[in-house]
Amino acid sequence: MDPSLLRALVVGGTGYTGSEVVRLLLDHRRIGALAATSERQVGRPLRESCPWLATDLVLESFDPERVDVDVVFLCQSNGFAMRHAPRLLERTRVVDLSADFRLRDPSLYPIWYGFEHACPDLSPSPVYGLPELGDKAEIGKARLVANPGCYVTASLLALVPLQNAGLIDGIPIIDAKSGVSGAGRSKAETEFLLAELDGGMKAYGLAGHRHTPEIEQELGRPVRFTPHLLPFARGIHATIHVPLRPGLTDEDVRATWRAQYDGAPFVTVRESGFPSTKEALGSNRCVLAAAYDARTGLATLVSVLDNLVKGAAGQAVQNMNLMFGFGETEGLTAHGVWP
Repeated sequence: MDPSLLRALVVGGTGYTGSEVVRLLLDHRRIGALAATSERQVGRPLRESCPWLATDLVLESFDPERVDVDVVFLCQSNGFAMRHAPRLLERTRVVDLSADFRLRDPSLYPIWYGFEHACPDLSPSPVYGLPELGDKAEIGKARLVANPGCYVTASLLALVPLQNAGLIDGIPIIDAKSGVSGAGRSKAETEFLLAELDGGMKAYGLAGHRHTPEIEQELGRPVRFTPHLLPFARGIHATIHVPLRPGLTDEDVRATWRAQYDGAPFVTVRESGFPSTKEALGSNRCVLAAAYDARTGLATLVSVLDNLVKGAAGQAVQNMNLMFGFGETEGLTAHGVWP
C-alpha cells in the first residue's frame, strides 16, 4: 500500500453513524485500507446489514490490543470509548463520536450521563473537534479528538460568533428538532417507530438534556435547550431565540457570521429567507439564517444540518483530515441531495 495512504478502522460499523463514516471513507482518496467491526455480526459482509453500501468489507471483532491502523473512529454508545481509549492511544490516533470526552470536567458525567468517567486524567488530553470554531492546529496535533454532538454543532455554529462579539444580552433559548436517526439504529422502543411518530412531534429531555452542558461549556454562558423528535429520517433544525444588545439588527448578526466563517467551506450564511433541513441533506454543511424583532429585542437564528454528516460522521472525517494534514474538504461535500 502507498505509505501516504491511511489505514482506518470504524468501530461499530453497522449503526447509522458508523455506517455513515464507512460510506464517506470508502470514497476518500487518502484511505488505503478500511476495516469495520460489529460484535454481533463478526465474519459477515457489511453489505448484509447496510445494503446501501457497495462494499465487500467483512465485519471484524474489536480487540484494542491488536489494533494496527493509523486512525480509529469510535462509533459506539457512551461509556465505550472511555474504557478503551487509553490502550488505543498507545497504538493509534482516535476520533470519538460519543460524548465520552466532550466535557472537560469529568465530574459532570455522573450528573448528566449517569456514570463516573473511567479515565478522568487521560493523557494526552482530548481536543474538542469543531473545526470552524476551534483551533485547527490543535486538532491537527491531537491524538484523540472528541467529535461534538449534532444538536451542539448546530447551536454553537449559530451562537458562538455572537457571544464572542459581545452581541448577546441574556439567555439564548434553543428550540431544536431532530430526525429520528439521531436516536441511533439499535433503538427498539415503540416510541422510535415511524408508525408511532408519524403525524406528530414531541419534546423530550426538557428538564436537562445531556447536550446542555456541552453547549454551555463551549459557549461560555447558560442556555435553555429543548430538543424535539420529528418523523423524518435525518436532519437538525435549531430555532434559537437570542436577546441582543439594543440597537442591533439581523444584518449585524449576518455580518458577524460572515466574519467568523469567511473561507469556511462548510458554513453557509443565508442573506435572505430561511433554510429547510433538506438543503443540507447528505452534506457536511450547516446553513444559517437570522431575523431580528425590534419590538422584543430578540433575534431568531435558524441553523440546519444533517445530523449524520456535519452532526457526526462528516465532522469526524473533517477532523481526521486536519489530524493528518489533508485538505479539510477531502472526501466531503457541501452540496445537498434534492429532492
